[in-house]
Order: sequence, then structure tokens, then C-alpha cells
Amino acid sequence: MHAHDLELVSDDSTSTRRSQPGAASQGTATVVALEDGRWSLTRDGQRFDAGRAASCLLAPALGDKVWFVAEGDSAYVLAVLERAGEGPATLHIDGDAELRAEGRLTVSGTELELRGEQQLGLQADELRVRGRLGKLLLDEGSMVLRSLFTHVGKSTFVAKVIERFSERFSSHSKTSLRSVDEIDQVQAGNIDYRAEEAMQVTARHAMIKGGELVKVDGGQIHLG
Repeated sequence: MHAHDLELVSDDSTSTRRSQPGAASQGTATVVALEDGRWSLTRDGQRFDAGRAASCLLAPALGDKVWFVAEGDSAYVLAVLERAGEGPATLHIDGDAELRAEGRLTVSGTELELRGEQQLGLQADELRVRGRLGKLLLDEGSMVLRSLFTHVGKSTFVAKVIERFSERFSSHSKTSLRSVDEIDQVQAGNIDYRAEEAMQVTARHAMIKGGELVKVDGGQIHLG
């Protein structure tokens, strides 16, 4: 049937009367089907199609009880009055949308998930992330920072290959331990090792080779 064949609901009574020419009819109906972005509604055994009004953000689902308005050959679902199922509710907006608040905006829930099929962007003068446990899973990642300061109680880094490039690299620690299973190689223009108390080099075979000069200087020198 067409929307103009619906009966008009009186504002002061639940009874219905035939709509006058050009008058709009409204009332409750049940969603029975969805096809090509339009909903099929049923009311008093009559079935008709309706679109979703721009103000109806909650997307109707099968079996939902909705409030509609019809005028001429057009009918629209204005609101979902009662949901039939217990599944997740969907807020649907056609096209681009923007949520704006003049003051503070808080979004809260037991679980919160942000999903962007192509891109997800966060922009703020100051960005804060706080949580008890954090996980980040990426196929590829890049980070560009002017300055970085981190303070952690314990850090564990596991990687197959690590490459670091810097103009200057400085490291300071109270105790430094390093273990290498195979080859430990250093290539540098000049190398300077200094120890305030003692320095020990132990190996099954130890070799020191100087292309032009090898110098050993000390108050006492013991060989053998």
C-alpha cells in the first residue's frame, strides 16, 4: 500500500480517522523488512515502505516498534520506540558527520572501540593516554619526534634485527652487562677504553696487532 492510504492518529485520542487531503498521518508501526535502504513497516495489517528521517540516528532493526509520519507518497521513520532484539544498537548517519561540544566531551563505556576502515587520526595540543595495560599491534610503524623522554621501571625489547643511526649516542648506567653468542664487532675511527680501577681481557686466544706501532706503558709490566 501507499503512505497516503494510512489513517491519521488523533493528538488527543488513540483512535484513528481518515486523513484529510494534504494532511500528514503518524503513528506506531513494526519493522518487518529492510531492502535498498528503506524499511517495510506494518500497522493494523497494512504494510508500507518508509525511509529513515535524518533525525532518527538509531537505526531500526527487524521487529522494532517505531514512530512514523507519512504525507502523500512519502513516509519516514522518526524514532525507534522499542527494540525487539538485545543485540548492539547502531547509530547510523548517511555521509560525513561531526560531533561537536562547546565544553568538555566525555565518552565512556565498559569497552570502547574506535575503528577506521582507512585512517584513524588523533590531534590535540596535548595528548594523554593512561591505562593499567597497553598493547599495540602493527604491521609497520614510524614515529617522528622532536624530543622524547621515557621513564620506565623495567623494559624488555625483543627483535630479530635492530639498526640504529644517530649523530651522537650516549649511554650511562650504574652496571652494564652484555652477552653475545657469536660475533661482537666494533668499527670506529678511534676507540678509547678507560677504567678507573681495573680492566681485564680474557680469551683462549688474544691478539693485539698494530700496523705501525704497539705500545705498552705502565709502572709495572708482567708477562707470563
